[in-house]
Amino acid sequence: MKMEYVNVGGVQTRCIIAGEAGAPVLMMIHGLALTAEIWCRNIDALAADHRVIAPDLFGHGFTRPPEDSGVDFESKLGHLDALLDVLEVDKLSLCGSSYGALICCLLYLRNPARIDRLIINSSGSCFNTADQLHNQIIAMQSTFDPQSMQGSTRAEWRARAGKNFFDPTKLPEEILVAAQLCYAQDWPAVRLGETLDLMADREAVAPYRVLERLEEIRCPTLVLWGRDDHGGNLESAEKAVARIPDGHIEVFDACGHYPMIEHSERFGTLVRDFLASPHPLSDSP
Repeated sequence: MKMEYVNVGGVQTRCIIAGEAGAPVLMMIHGLALTAEIWCRNIDALAADHRVIAPDLFGHGFTRPPEDSGVDFESKLGHLDALLDVLEVDKLSLCGSSYGALICCLLYLRNPARIDRLIINSSGSCFNTADQLHNQIIAMQSTFDPQSMQGSTRAEWRARAGKNFFDPTKLPEEILVAAQLCYAQDWPAVRLGETLDLMADREAVAPYRVLERLEEIRCPTLVLWGRDDHGGNLESAEKAVARIPDGHIEVFDACGHYPMIEHSERFGTLVRDFLASPHPLSDSP
């Protein structure tokens, strides 16, 4: 894999890219407060069959938005659409984690013809009710401290991020290094606060909810869920997946919010098999 900055309308967009240029494209989208490094255990393996593109979202990581730009959904979605145009990607599959899975679903809903398949990883942002999601965001805001994020030590980042793991010892060092470097900058914590404020605004977020539109997701969709994920209810996820016409869920035991990290080998096998399936579920009798 390699890192590069792609100029998207003047925004230097940090991407991790791997695989052959002519291979089918898989874009992988990280969640709130994180960077593309959450896919560090998966990118090289998936790049054997795909051109993998893992960007830092607009306003996250090392993709700095203009000073006068917001970090609303339209800004993020428009930026990703423009990134795909710059990279000359006409058709692709999407894989998202948590909030990143919500972004993937919204990309599909605004342009279904462009998206071949969806992979959703442990996403309360997609499947929680409006009240559940609002309460989660309020809880995040109550402990959000931009100054402490900017000055956190490696051990403090490990303690913070490890809460989302069933086995915190599986938290890769690459993610911690990226978090430290990211929040040593003077803008990411500020932009994260703005994103949380937006997510807490019920009226602003209502048009971008996915739970109420699951029947509109017509492409083959694989949902991967950690049984011990505190951010999303498994029963709610199973009910939600049943409403997606070509939806299928796989559950990971002894797993928190990040199946792609805690069970990277099984994750890779499931994703490769799903993407390689010659007959999309929508073609099944």
